[in-house]
Amino acid sequence: MKIVIVGAGQAGGWVARTLRDRSFQGEVVLLGAETLPPYERPSLSKQLLSGKENKPPFIFGDTELDAARIDFHANCIVKKINRDDRYVECANGLQFSYDRLVLATGGRARVPAIPGIDLPGVYTLRTVEDSANIFSQIAIGRRMLVIGGGWIGLEVAATARAKGMEVTVVEAGDRLCARSIPSEISEFLLQKHSAAGVSIHFNTSINSIERESNTLMANIGDARLLADIIVVGVGLIPNSELAKDAGLALDNGIVVDERGQTSDAVIYAAGDITNHPNNWIGKRVRLESWANAQNQGIAVGRVLSGEEFAYDEIPWFWSDQYDTNLQVIGIPQPECVNVFRGSVHDPAFTVFQFLGDRLEAAIAINNPRDIKLAKRWMKAGKFPPVFALADTQTRLDKF
Repeated sequence: MKIVIVGAGQAGGWVARTLRDRSFQGEVVLLGAETLPPYERPSLSKQLLSGKENKPPFIFGDTELDAARIDFHANCIVKKINRDDRYVECANGLQFSYDRLVLATGGRARVPAIPGIDLPGVYTLRTVEDSANIFSQIAIGRRMLVIGGGWIGLEVAATARAKGMEVTVVEAGDRLCARSIPSEISEFLLQKHSAAGVSIHFNTSINSIERESNTLMANIGDARLLADIIVVGVGLIPNSELAKDAGLALDNGIVVDERGQTSDAVIYAAGDITNHPNNWIGKRVRLESWANAQNQGIAVGRVLSGEEFAYDEIPWFWSDQYDTNLQVIGIPQPECVNVFRGSVHDPAFTVFQFLGDRLEAAIAINNPRDIKLAKRWMKAGKFPPVFALADTQTRLDKF
């Protein structure tokens, strides 16, 4: 059997790796739009952007791809799927037949419709090349404007500020990361960035961007924000056009079942582009996270290697900003009751979110152990009493 994987990012790379780890003996073809073999993206806004590392963590190196007998093609942008004859065609004219096809095309940075957004000095962050371009502009005393107070924007802001840049963040909403964390954690992040010297503007939109000599000017009403570099971090657009053109079922991403199978029985999908059922949430969801891309890629690889396997993970993600590691498991909800273990003024604390008597989510600051325990409880459906969670003197590992 021949399996073709379109997309050589986190999800596609793990599909390929899992197939070989599970002793799949057929052909594996991996088609990537970038020049590099599969790599992990979290370092783009952290270690790579800070200069602490000069290359991202690779899922496969060049020699490993050869050793695993994976036929990897870089710079191969797939433009067409022929479902009747079962082949894909790349922009360079190459065609690859398949018995099973996996779509792991990920997403691209969302670019808002702002006049001047395409001027030199305005960047998005999605690839190694993007990270290198931004890194080349980082220097002590230079000015960076970040559009978007979400995870990417805040990580870029923290990295740039730590390197001595003057940083301003513009957020259209009224708090940071409003869609994914409770207001108390938004306020904690605000205080963390403000203490570091980052200026943050809420309820503010950029009307236009102009450039004069080497200075960028972002117009906000009657005022202007001046910058040497602008980084746009306002979300991701799933690369689902290929699936749409092929007639696959779509609904905020490619619709798949718990095995990663699409509406075409021989086509599968994994990662940021999938709308998949999630038992913990109790509904379909499309997740944009490192963990989902990896774990769903592994799940699809196991299915295609012949296992009876269903993808059923509790959502989890993390962010590193300054000296703070933030981790979230589950999906925080505004209607939940928050149980604090420790205080936002402590070096480490955790917020457990309950809806009725069910633990819906946990948000931990510099407390990864609490996240591991919360995951165990959530999977088991058994939770410590609230008084124990709130009492920092009570050992949680006994529950």
